[in-house]
Amino acid sequence: MCVDCYLGSNRPSQVQDRPWLFSSSFKWRKFNGESRNSDLASAIFSDQIRIDKEKKRFILTVDSEELFVPFNVDAVDELAVKSGIRVGKWLVYRVRSEIDVVWEIIARATIDGDLGTSAKVSTNRQGNDRHVICVYTADYLDLDDVNRVREKLDALGFTERLCYKPDIYTYLGIYYRSTPLSACRYRR
Repeated sequence: MCVDCYLGSNRPSQVQDRPWLFSSSFKWRKFNGESRNSDLASAIFSDQIRIDKEKKRFILTVDSEELFVPFNVDAVDELAVKSGIRVGKWLVYRVRSEIDVVWEIIARATIDGDLGTSAKVSTNRQGNDRHVICVYTADYLDLDDVNRVREKLDALGFTERLCYKPDIYTYLGIYYRSTPLSACRYRR
């Protein structure tokens, strides 16, 4: 596919028929870490999670059994390793008037293999004046790669303070003030 054609006809500020636009790198190496516990990952992906704020823990239902995960970074990291859900993303926010130019910069750098594994941007379908771009890395526990991508974002002009959020946080429902854990694992 012609990259210029795709980016030219898929402007986030104009797209109304889908919530996200995507860009992928074919140059990144796949993560060959711990094996994935498919039952655990399936429970997380299918939203078999409850939040017990009183006892400060997540409750996951896996094969009809309850698994209790305390509200702390180490426990969530252990769950990420066991489930194989280790992807994470840097979040870049921009207003609609800036999003098309910013998305093109990030999408091209992703396609060229200079950023993370992939990126996505919210479209105008969501009806907000503010858009988010997610720049993904394969493993949020690989701090060298997480920092490499952040440094590349800096070099591309994204020098403001950014939040990095592991996908497992999203699946567990860790959002701003939803649990005692911060939604941002890294902030830089």
